Amino acid sequence: MPPTAQQFICKKCRSLVNVQTFERTPDGTIFCVCPDCRAKNAVVQTGATPSQPGILPVTRLLDD
Repeated sequence: MPPTAQQFICKKCRSLVNVQTFERTPDGTIFCVCPDCRAKNAVVQTGATPSQPGILPVTRLLDD
């Protein structure tokens, strides 16, 4: 999947990050990995397409 125009603010290091890929846990939680601190941020998919810019809400950090 190519990089998207969407971003999120990492709950661990507070960086504004461009979404590279969406990943999914075995239980179905969607998350993005922060390239700066490697934290897994559970994000809310807003229904926007990957090419639509926007900041995705982060609900929590996932355990490693």
